[in-house]
Amino acid sequence: MRGVSPPRFFLSTIPATQKDRWQALAVTGLAALIFAGCAPFARVQLAPVWAFIPIYDAALVVSDLITTLLIFAQFVILRTRSLLLIAAGYLFTATMAVSHMLSFPGLFSPAGLLAAGPQTTAWLFMAWHAGFPFAVTAYAFAKRREQQGAPSAGKPNLAVMATVAAVIALTSSATIVATLGHDWLPPVMQGNHYAPAMQATVTTVWALSFVALLALAFSRPHSVFDLWLVAVMVSWIADIGLAAVFNAGRFDFGFYAGRIFGLLAANFVLVVLLLETGSLYVRTSEQREERLQQLQDELIHVARLNELGQLVSALAHELNQPLTAAGNYLAATHYMLAAPPDSQVGQVIQKAADQIVRAEQIIDRLRRLAMRGEVERRPESLSAAVEEVVSLVSSQGSSQETSIEMDVDPAISVKVDRVQVQQVLLNLIRNAIQAMANSARRRIMISSKLSSSGLVEVAVADTGPGLGAEIRQSLFQPFTSSKSSGMGVGLSICRSIIEAHGGRIWTTDNHEGGTTFHFTLELAA
Repeated sequence: MRGVSPPRFFLSTIPATQKDRWQALAVTGLAALIFAGCAPFARVQLAPVWAFIPIYDAALVVSDLITTLLIFAQFVILRTRSLLLIAAGYLFTATMAVSHMLSFPGLFSPAGLLAAGPQTTAWLFMAWHAGFPFAVTAYAFAKRREQQGAPSAGKPNLAVMATVAAVIALTSSATIVATLGHDWLPPVMQGNHYAPAMQATVTTVWALSFVALLALAFSRPHSVFDLWLVAVMVSWIADIGLAAVFNAGRFDFGFYAGRIFGLLAANFVLVVLLLETGSLYVRTSEQREERLQQLQDELIHVARLNELGQLVSALAHELNQPLTAAGNYLAATHYMLAAPPDSQVGQVIQKAADQIVRAEQIIDRLRRLAMRGEVERRPESLSAAVEEVVSLVSSQGSSQETSIEMDVDPAISVKVDRVQVQQVLLNLIRNAIQAMANSARRRIMISSKLSSSGLVEVAVADTGPGLGAEIRQSLFQPFTSSKSSGMGVGLSICRSIIEAHGGRIWTTDNHEGGTTFHFTLELAA
């Protein structure tokens, strides 16, 4: 999709501020200082600590897999190929760490598992530490293309599965080459020390990390995620430098210090992603609460207006009859008194009759205004509207011990005034909850289907005691209620809203016991 700005909820889309740059610079500067302090002692030989390797590799695997999952989750939402590539890089490091651990000589067997040879683990280390910088470089170039308007990836779930399969295939291929093709590779190890060919090999791998760092640096404008990837690459460079460039072999100071740097590099992005996930959850929760409060305020406002309209309409209807009768009585009084029209009594009676006519006209205007029924309708998702009302009811605690289930097709779009239809739903759900107050089984099912007339039929079914025949006849009339404390205008308002939308509302008996309220809405084009 072109021309659509991604949501700025994630580290990969939030532009880096000056504060973010100073924080990333502080971390990378500290890493560079520690590296500079460790490098002169890289060749100091230390005692072998065999437990260090499985602990280090296992920690890397867990850290990188969690990071991969978090980045995949962002990719599914944003669908940017750059995120898919960097997720592939983290997944590659996790899978290669497993092969590295299993093949390490002397750890699980004298020569290592997987039919490993003396050179296998070293070559797996090189492939591992070359693969991630390659993924970072690809990420930087893909991000630049996205900034220029490259289309988003389609079918994100399929893309994720394909990426996982490709990474596993690549790791398997590298492991096979380093094990079964062991004899074809140049020797880079002599026991636990480096052979002459190691220098050229590790220099090439190290150079790839510098290329990735430069690609990130020139990939502007930077996001917050980019800055932390820069910190990762600085630590990655320190990892290779201490563990393979400046040291002499296995189990010296550089061997241990470099791997600790690698573990830090793996956790930089993980920590900030976890912090971002927590803050995103808080923001989402706050936005949800704000939306529910806004929805509640809108529904209360509309409900009051509709109740006022119903009351005005009902009162106009009720008052019109006695006013008409009073006018007729005054006319009869005038006739019975036989008072001349120009007499004082006749004038008073005529003025009284004129005021009654005027009152009838005012009340009629109020009634027509209240019953005008004009609504502003637009296409709305029916399932989203229902979900908001259910969330509102749940948040108010009024649905305790009541199961509210939904079977609403998310693909259905209706042409409605969203707030007014939500008021109908809210009224029906609250009525159902109150009706089931003394029921042993409390269940509300909200469903939708396409009717034969081309409208959308929405049903709200409960498991309450049902409706009596005497109340059913006038259920939707003003001032009719099955509740002792009810005013009897709620369902009348529901009928007015639905009829203003070109639909109708009715009830049927629920086959499981209780009542089902049905209403129809126009399907959006």
